Amino acid sequence: MTDFRLLDTGHMTAAENMALDQIILEEVAEKKSPLTLRFLQFSPLAALVGYHQDVDLEIRSDYCRTHGIDINRRITGGGAILFQESALGWEIFGVQGERPFRDSFETILHRICSVAAAGLSRLGIRARFRPRNDIEVDGRKISGTGGVTISGGFMFQGTVLVENEVEQFLKALRVPVEKLKKREIESLMERICFLSDLLHPTPTVQELKEALVAEFSSGLDIEIIPGSLTPREQSRLREEVSFFRSPEWIRAQSRPEWEGEPTRSIAQTDAGTMRIHLWASPGGKRVSQALIAGDFFAMPARLVHDLEASLVGQLFQKQALEKAVLSFLASTNGRFLGIEHEQVSRAVGAAAERKILAKGGFTLSEVNELFLINVSPQELGTHRPRWLLLPYCSKSLDCEFRHVPRCDECGQCEIGDCCRLARSFQMTPITVQSFEHLMYVLRSQCEHRDGLYVGSCCEAFYAKHQQEMEQVKAKGLLVNLDSTTCYDLGKGMQAYQGHFDNKTSLNVALIEKTLRRLHALAG
Repeated sequence: MTDFRLLDTGHMTAAENMALDQIILEEVAEKKSPLTLRFLQFSPLAALVGYHQDVDLEIRSDYCRTHGIDINRRITGGGAILFQESALGWEIFGVQGERPFRDSFETILHRICSVAAAGLSRLGIRARFRPRNDIEVDGRKISGTGGVTISGGFMFQGTVLVENEVEQFLKALRVPVEKLKKREIESLMERICFLSDLLHPTPTVQELKEALVAEFSSGLDIEIIPGSLTPREQSRLREEVSFFRSPEWIRAQSRPEWEGEPTRSIAQTDAGTMRIHLWASPGGKRVSQALIAGDFFAMPARLVHDLEASLVGQLFQKQALEKAVLSFLASTNGRFLGIEHEQVSRAVGAAAERKILAKGGFTLSEVNELFLINVSPQELGTHRPRWLLLPYCSKSLDCEFRHVPRCDECGQCEIGDCCRLARSFQMTPITVQSFEHLMYVLRSQCEHRDGLYVGSCCEAFYAKHQQEMEQVKAKGLLVNLDSTTCYDLGKGMQAYQGHFDNKTSLNVALIEKTLRRLHALAG
């Protein structure tokens, strides 16, 4: 039986907790610290992005600053989370290739998550591991997990949701609503749950810890012995915590404005969303910088940085970059969990390909406001724009036509202007009332083989529904909304069902420019 130190560090700040994750992992890897099971909590509560994510895209920073919520970055991948003061984190630190971190990552993940689920079940609930990395109770997520390797050390971690504060989740994070799939959209509470929802009275944190310790001990066949931080860990924490408070760490996946505008692509996969950013060198022929961000998991974590580095200096061309990505991934033992090499290469190639739009009269900033569905930039000239799809949420709140798919063009909002613009280009304007209405319109009207629809939606909607829109086979070009959206306000579910109670603004100038360019290309 292997000995593990039980380390309960109590409530700490986000920077302290993130610093300790890295310090303990490195110390265990070098065998200067014992194998460890750690419990951690946060005070104040913290909004944490995954290692590969961009804070600006995943966190509502203004809300967090106003309400005293720490913002920080995990050393593990995956999506953004709100770590409440009531929530409990657990982490297991070991050495790669040694118990309990033998075998493939999938095997390790299944083993440890199943044990953690059994620990929660000791409290009187039916917790189960659900691939890829969730622990659920009756189909509702109660714990997310993730892992990372550094220098031969392995850390696997999970979070247990205790007190129900779902409203604050929506206000602090941009991610949870965007990540919901169609089958899970009925309500957020059908996707996540808290111990306080399931057990009355709610177990104390101490009871939760005892249940997990008992199951980790028996399920992993380890001896768990209470301990404390080593003097070396304490010293390193004092020295290194300032880095984990710094913008250099927290905003590591962001890029300063002086670097200029990249070309971007978004690729939704079953294992997470990838966002690719490519900066061109002077003259535009080669890649000068690359950024790959998202809520995916990569093993090892440095795989993403190595891939980004391998793209620098490559020709800024779709085929060249796709080949470079496949060559790099074939030469390494690392991988993106649940994402095929070809999916990664296509995402990178798509970012390069979008640069063609800038040669068609758009600025790079405008290019990044355009989303393509089932059509490449080169093909745009071969399809005639026939339909203009407009979101109902851009109608005035008191408009009698807000919840019907037409407009009387009263002049009180930009929908009427866009309808008139559509007809001037011999296009059919349609106001879309809900996601289901959109899918009906795409299937019933927009699958014409040489037709193209032009629409407007926010980037969050596109990132969430990209695969579903692509499956319809209709070809389209979407223009990003020009204002705060339902996702920014945490009301994605209402919008999905057609009940969003705020008004968004269309980017009318870019819509008009897009229609003019498309008609010029189509002759």
